[in-house]
Amino acid sequence: MSGPRDELEIRFTDVLTTASTVANYLGVNEITAGHMLQAIALLKEEIRMEDLGRGVSPLLQRASQRQVSVAEAVRELVQRWYAQLRSDVYAVLNEQQIGQLRDELTALVQPGPAPAP
Repeated sequence: MSGPRDELEIRFTDVLTTASTVANYLGVNEITAGHMLQAIALLKEEIRMEDLGRGVSPLLQRASQRQVSVAEAVRELVQRWYAQLRSDVYAVLNEQQIGQLRDELTALVQPGPAPAP
């Protein structure tokens, strides 16, 4: 494997589908901001799927466990980005947009201190 690539064309839909793939691979029932960050890293070839740990086959899960939801904060972020991209899910993200998306996702993973009462 070569090093990370900065010049790959990454579409918004690539991030969304790869995040779903990551969650499915890990056998979890909810797509989180962390999965979105892992998806970006995979798409930029900064990590490999094997780096995520041992996968769980969906064939070994019960049917009731196969439905995957999306964390509410992630759903809101995705809808906002979708609107910003003029409802073009196939829009290619530039490096600045990828950096901004990563920053917003990181803030969801590591929320700041709670406001004082």
